[in-house]
Formats: sequence, structure tokens, C-alpha cells
Amino acid sequence: MNKLRTLTTALMLSTCLGGAVFAQDGAALNAEIATIESQITEVEATIANYDGGLIMALAQSRREALLLLRTVVQSRQQAEAGGATIEVTVPAVEPDPERAEQLLGEMAAQQRLVEGAQREAASSGGLIQALALSRVETEKLTLAQLQMAYLQARYGIAFPMTPNVTASAPPSSETTAPAATSEGTGVTGAALPWADPDHSDIDYSLVPFEQAHNEGDQISGWWVINEERAAIDDSPTVITINYSAYDARSYGGLTALLAQCREGTTSIVFVQDDYLISASRRDSFDITYRIDSAPAQSTRWSELTNNKGAGLFGTGSEDFLRSLYNAESFFIRLTDGNGQSHDAEFDLAGIQDTTEAVAGACGWSTLELSRDDYRAIQTLLNAGGFEAGIPDGVWGNGSRNAMRTFQEQNGLPTTGAPDRATLKALGVQPGQ
Repeated sequence: MNKLRTLTTALMLSTCLGGAVFAQDGAALNAEIATIESQITEVEATIANYDGGLIMALAQSRREALLLLRTVVQSRQQAEAGGATIEVTVPAVEPDPERAEQLLGEMAAQQRLVEGAQREAASSGGLIQALALSRVETEKLTLAQLQMAYLQARYGIAFPMTPNVTASAPPSSETTAPAATSEGTGVTGAALPWADPDHSDIDYSLVPFEQAHNEGDQISGWWVINEERAAIDDSPTVITINYSAYDARSYGGLTALLAQCREGTTSIVFVQDDYLISASRRDSFDITYRIDSAPAQSTRWSELTNNKGAGLFGTGSEDFLRSLYNAESFFIRLTDGNGQSHDAEFDLAGIQDTTEAVAGACGWSTLELSRDDYRAIQTLLNAGGFEAGIPDGVWGNGSRNAMRTFQEQNGLPTTGAPDRATLKALGVQPGQ
């Protein structure tokens, strides 16, 4: 195990290394610096492509990490060459070759995630591409963080921690805080053209909302709703993102809650800004959540391949979204394979529009319908000349086709699902 020696003055690295040892480490450090220089050039080219927004912010965070990486490695190189004093105060650690080898494997795996994110970004468009590009930058930032850990384990080079940001004291009861404005415009968040007028308390000057507006996406409460068609079969694709936990100062990436329908499959996903330690011998994480003031519940969600969160997929996610339909807040705690907790709390304003959009795309109802409810719906469809088959309470293809025909003739979204607007048109009162 590494012995941590926290220094409160400038760190003087040992100059007692033999010439052969320095020659070996010196050449390796030269290669490390060359790699970092190449990464800095690449990230600066990325930054130059954007005038602002989330992707640029992530790229700038990565550049800062790489510049720090280069500075400390160069200082180590100079210290070993001539006994120079490093002008950066850092915690020093002893090299750990075994850990270094393990981190090389993790860096290779992370590089594959970067390449996968790049392929996803290259093959998509709209908000999906924007998300994919932000994921590219997040994965690259994680790779830079792994590089820091590797250099620490390989050479005993540690890095300063990101300083804590201390929030200023809240205004007194006699002082009214100024309204949030869009940078450089003087327009309050609530008055921006993309702001949801039903939620004037939300700061719509945040970068993700402006980006969504520019992409032509719907904004409801804290949610951005993107609707497209799947490339493989033209099935409706809906991706919704809750930005109430968004923090522009985060160096790790985005913290968000996603509800989506892709190729007929519903999912709800928790994305957070820390690199998660995988669960040993299983591909899921312990999840504790609380909806409004209800008692906390424990479950397990599937691990995401990018080690940035967890998700619930299929019919289980449909039931979960139904439970959120009338909720106002959602707290979630993910416990990773190292026992570390990762918390987030989301304001669910706009959840009903979000859930209806996802349910409509994937063909299920946001209502908890009983078999008797389905039987009543089938009977009414048959009575109206829309052949739903025998009213058996089983919602099969015949019932879906009959419902689509009814919806089309009544100017409703043709989801084939007994959604709330369609049931209202049918005059059905669900049993709940």
C-alpha cells in the first residue's frame, strides 16, 4: 500500500537516483510528455470549434487537467535531472508498480470507450449527437484522470486536488437575489424564448437549455425532450434529459436523469460525474431511491458500459416511470463496487410531458390499467367499428392496430397505446 506523505512546502524530489535509473525513467517521461502534448493540441482544436456550451466546457476542463499533468511531469523530469525544486505543492506517494500495471489495463479499456463514443457521435445527429459529443469529452476527461493515477503509481508523481469551491452566504431575508440572466444578453432565465412559461422559477439561462433550443427540442420544466426516428427501422425514438442537477463547474462531466425509448425499449438512466468502480463479478449496482417523501426503496440497476452510471430497462422502467408521473422530487444513491456512494437529487418538474412522450413512442400507457380496464377499452373500440378482437383484457397486436386507427381518425398521436388523451376521447375512466 502507498505511504502518503503530505507536504506543506515545495516538494524536493530525491536526487540520489543513479544515472542508469534516471536514463530509463527520463526516456519514459519524455514519451509521457510527448503524449500529453499531442492530447493538448487535440483538445485545443476541439475548443476552437465551439463558441460555448457544454461540450466546450468539458473540453476546457480536460485541457486544464492536461496542462496540470504536463506541468507536474515536466517538474518531476527536471527534478530528477538536476535536483530542481518543484514549485507545486503536492502530496507525494511511493510508486506502486502493481497498481500501475492495473491502471494501464483500465486506460486501454477507457480508450475503447472513447472510440465507441466517437463512433456514436459520428453516426448520429441532433440532440443525440450533442449528447454523444459530450460523452466523448467526458470519456477523454476520464482518460486524463486515469493518466494522472497511472503516473502517480508508476513514478510516485501525485497531483494537487481540485480546490473546493466555497459558496457565498445566502442573501438575507431583506435582500432579493437578482434573477439569473443569459450571459451577455441581460435577459432573465424565465424570459428567454425557450423558457417554459409554466415553470418561471427555473433558470433557463443554463447552457443545456439554450443548446436544446438551438437543436429544436421541446423544453418542459427541467426536462429536454428530443424526438427522432431510429436509423435501423424508423421506429420513434424519444430521449429526455432532466438537467436539475446540472453543475457547470463539474470537471467530471454531466449529472442527469434520462428517460428514453429506443427501438421499442424503455429505459431510465442515472448518469453521474464520477468514474465508478465496477461491481465485482456482477454487472449491476446497488441503488437506493426516494420519491417525494415516500420511504426509501432499495433495488439494483444495470451498470452502464462507460462506468458513469446505471440504468433500468424494459417493463421495469415503464413501471418506474409510472411511479414518477405525479412526483415532484427524486433522490437516488448509487453504491459502486468499492462501497462508494454517489448521490443526486432531481426536481421532476415537467415529468408528465416527459413520461407521455416516452410512453407514446414505446406504446405503453402511463396509467396502471387493470385487465378489466383493457377489456372495457376493447369493447368500446369494437362498438365503434374499430376491430380489436375478442374483449379478453389482453392488449395484443389486434388491439394496438384498432387503437391506432381510432387515434388517427380522431387527430390523436397514433401510439397504439391507451394513453390518457385517447381514453378521454373514448370516455373510459380507468380503475385507479
